Amino acid sequence: MRSFIISNATVITPTEVLQNTSVLVEHGIITHIAPQIDEQLAEYTIDAQGDILMPGIIDIHTDAMDAEIVPRTGADIPINVAFRELERKMSGCGFTTVYHSMHLGYDMAEMHSRSKYTRDEVFETVHRAAKGSTLLNNKIHLRFELSGVKAYESCFELMDKGYVQLLSVMDHTPGQGQISKEYFIAFAIKMGKSAEEAEQAFIDKLAMPIIKEEKLEAMIKHAQQLHIPVASHDDDSVEKVNYMRGLGIDICEFPITMETAKHAAKLGMHVVGGASNILRGGSLSGNLNMKDAVLQGAVDSLCSDYYPPAIIHAIFKLYNEEGMPLPDAVKMATLNPAKAVGISTHTGSIETGKDADLVIVKLLDGIPMVTHTIVRGHMVAQASNKINYNKDYQPDNNLSLTNEL
Repeated sequence: MRSFIISNATVITPTEVLQNTSVLVEHGIITHIAPQIDEQLAEYTIDAQGDILMPGIIDIHTDAMDAEIVPRTGADIPINVAFRELERKMSGCGFTTVYHSMHLGYDMAEMHSRSKYTRDEVFETVHRAAKGSTLLNNKIHLRFELSGVKAYESCFELMDKGYVQLLSVMDHTPGQGQISKEYFIAFAIKMGKSAEEAEQAFIDKLAMPIIKEEKLEAMIKHAQQLHIPVASHDDDSVEKVNYMRGLGIDICEFPITMETAKHAAKLGMHVVGGASNILRGGSLSGNLNMKDAVLQGAVDSLCSDYYPPAIIHAIFKLYNEEGMPLPDAVKMATLNPAKAVGISTHTGSIETGKDADLVIVKLLDGIPMVTHTIVRGHMVAQASNKINYNKDYQPDNNLSLTNEL
């Protein structure tokens, strides 16, 4: 593997912003960080031209894989093709490690997609592709829907096969979690049901059996025995957070209220919020505004959820608009999620001895543009870092972060 230097960079470490700094990469590992490094130590040099060098983004919850396989209802794309094309898209957004969150037991999602692929086929093919030649570090996050009674044994089988690197449990039963009774009724009426029909649909949903108590505990215990981290999903009360924490779960995804987010953080859980929520300015369902939760210290990690480009933009929105120190904003998408899933010893920050999972970012009118993505020392995506402006456009000479700090 070739050695190289990234020079003249604005390097974001876990605690500092280092101006005019160089990083030496040897055999895929960061070996030296200094103001200047002798170019004879490496085979070639990448001039960052003062742009930002940050750790690669680690996304522990993205629904993009299922959406790539079935971009429209009934429109199945070959799974191998979807995997490769999604890798290319995500590498261009600065991702170096991705936990593809794929649902299991979620009958509503399966009915909507009308896919010809079984869930077993999807998990099998994605796992096989992830173990082959890839651009990114690809892992599987299995999202188990607690109403998926028939899929219960399949969840154990997938874990036993080694397909699962993160498990989360979710419950989309209306009246709790992210779907209030009022929201469910209003949506059902919007879809053409009468008020009486909507009320009956709500009652029918509540009557559906779900995995709980001993069966839920057995599932979580099995994951823990296999050293698979486990996350809760859409916690909407202190009592639910306490229950999940009592089961040994230490990741709280998408808390519904500020109270639940703060309580999860107080209990020492890793609290994960959607970057799309921050980019858009709020929740799609009228739930917790993640920007507020981040600024109040209740959320420590970001994931892309349904829009992968959101993470890089959320980082710089928190920095530019809310005054969050850039190392802290960057950690929310790199080191903190790495800690949540137990991979921070080798990735997630720019430190000597860690994998060279790196991203170079140029700020263009304040908007971040990824120009280079490097995974374990391999260049997997590259765009020109020389911007060709329209002849009538007058560029802002204060675009670089170097001039903004």
